[in-house]
Amino acid sequence: MSNDQPVWTELTLRVPADGIEAAADILTELTGNGVTIEPTIEALGPDEGYVLDETAPLTLKGYVQGNVSAAALVWVIGDRLREAGFGEDVASGISQQTLREEDWAEAWKAHYKIEHVGRVVVRPAWIEYEAQPGDVVIGLDPGMAFGTGQHPTTRMCLLALQELLHPGDRVLDLGGGSGILAIAAVALGAGTPVIAIDTEDQAVRSTVTNAALNAMEARIDSREGSIEAAGGAVFDLVLANINAATLMRLAPQLYASLAPGAPLIAGGVIDLREAACLAALEAAGLRHERTLAEGDWRTFVLRRS
Repeated sequence: MSNDQPVWTELTLRVPADGIEAAADILTELTGNGVTIEPTIEALGPDEGYVLDETAPLTLKGYVQGNVSAAALVWVIGDRLREAGFGEDVASGISQQTLREEDWAEAWKAHYKIEHVGRVVVRPAWIEYEAQPGDVVIGLDPGMAFGTGQHPTTRMCLLALQELLHPGDRVLDLGGGSGILAIAAVALGAGTPVIAIDTEDQAVRSTVTNAALNAMEARIDSREGSIEAAGGAVFDLVLANINAATLMRLAPQLYASLAPGAPLIAGGVIDLREAACLAALEAAGLRHERTLAEGDWRTFVLRRS
């Protein structure tokens, strides 16, 4: 293996379900990158599937790129967790390992399969798939970016997108991650270019790569930043699969980004933050139409009057 592969440090901790979003916000802030959340599952045996242990703590993983003092970072994260009220078992239970980007990407492949979400079929780039009548097939190689079609928030956004998108709609994908929602929007007939924005450079590059994989290079405009990167444009549909804290903070700007009558699909909300997040979005002037739920996760469909 080449020694010039980008190096990442993976940080892992176990967090009670009622504290997962607060811990995820701390980890995101201090690493500057996205996080993954994994439930505890119990395998039932070959070909028998698994059961989800909803009472067990969740596994939270964060990633930081480059040569960092992992020990110092672990200490800072632990200190912030203590300040936020987490017990010593969480604050002192952070483990770490070094990954090369190539290793991480290969590890993903072992757990990544074809996903059917309504009419949309998310095909891993390395797996062949013969499209069936009515399928809208998109290829994806997520790399380090969030968005594979396997997470409940992504699935719910894809389902809502299929229902709400009209041909030619101007679409914004805020928190684009791997680009999956922007690519799906183009494949479903959105006007182009669809603007995909993410705060992480890794996600922007992943969106560009996946757009090219689907021959959509000229149809998706991938930008780094937050909603300001949209340049004040107004959209017929906005996707914001982020997290409750960011949705609450950006609620007035999300409202302003919508054309009159346009829908907002807002995801990434854990159930414990559902009420507060929805209240903030409604306070900004958005009208709540319905809530999609899968497990602990919630996705809102709202509309500007």
